[in-house]
Amino acid sequence: VSKSGHSFLYFVGGQMNAIAEISSSSLQQQVDALAEAMDDLNPMLKKMRLLASNAVSAAARAGSEGDAFRVLTQGIQELGLEIKHEIDHCKELLQTLADTESGVEKKRVLFQIKTTLEELPAAVAKGDYLAIYCSVEAAHAETHATRFNSVAQMLKSLISDLRGEISKQKTLIDNMLEQA
Repeated sequence: VSKSGHSFLYFVGGQMNAIAEISSSSLQQQVDALAEAMDDLNPMLKKMRLLASNAVSAAARAGSEGDAFRVLTQGIQELGLEIKHEIDHCKELLQTLADTESGVEKKRVLFQIKTTLEELPAAVAKGDYLAIYCSVEAAHAETHATRFNSVAQMLKSLISDLRGEISKQKTLIDNMLEQA
């Protein structure tokens, strides 16, 4: 290879390294954005735990009138744990992604994250059903209807907020997959 050919190859190699660094930097920014979006769910999950705790108290105060409502509060607790488990799993996968060098491996991990995130809407749909059942129990309750109904309304609001955040996460992971 001539001196000018060698210089050209050196230049092209440098440009390829620069492109790889930009691509890696861009991916890291997207990973950071997705991790931040997942962290945005933590306050909502905390509210859900608090809501479940308050619902248990309302059911206990209602005595036998709150028996069916008590079962619903267990569903709210389980829902919060299920969503937390999925988010924690995604965060572990994000760490794996950050530690991965291979492009093929990164794409595989991105698909795992997407698959995990696709399970969240089903979990959130359970929240819709729980809110409906809470409203039904509130309608049948006599003296404790107001407390039961406020749990149902707060749960509906939380589920709506969760749905919005999950939609943002889905968009972020789809963009990451397009660029991978």
